[in-house]
Amino acid sequence: MVSNTLQSKEPVNLGPPLPHETPKPPFRPGTIARTAFFFSIVAGSLVCIINLRRMGHAEKARKVLWITIASAVGVASFLLLLPDAIGRLAGLLLEVAWYFVFPKIQATEFDQWQALHPEILPTSGWRAIGWGFLGFGMFFVIIVLVAAVFQAAGIVPM
Repeated sequence: MVSNTLQSKEPVNLGPPLPHETPKPPFRPGTIARTAFFFSIVAGSLVCIINLRRMGHAEKARKVLWITIASAVGVASFLLLLPDAIGRLAGLLLEVAWYFVFPKIQATEFDQWQALHPEILPTSGWRAIGWGFLGFGMFFVIIVLVAAVFQAAGIVPM
């Protein structure tokens, strides 16, 4: 008689997973809000995308990436065409809006993750600062590129 235990395709659980085998925990939604407020729309988006990927929602993360790129170009265009005083006020209002938008994008996924992993603490918000600076730099590059296109097209911002 042949034993089926050696021919089984199911993985054998020999113990708890090693630290490098478990994915990193996501950031808290408040971390995303603060990153989006203080750094930019792109920075908040990067942290939101990282969270979604860490929680296993790669398709939603990809959608957030493309929507954010399009939104960042639109926001850069909008802010460049406004007069300075109005542009500053509009920029501040947009920062406040992003403070509330980005946590809501991944709120249900984070709640599900937290319910499935009550023993794991989310990643410290301080670790998101590097992503915030990267997102700020990327948004600055987008603004410069949009301004160069406006300059080449002869559109003079007010």
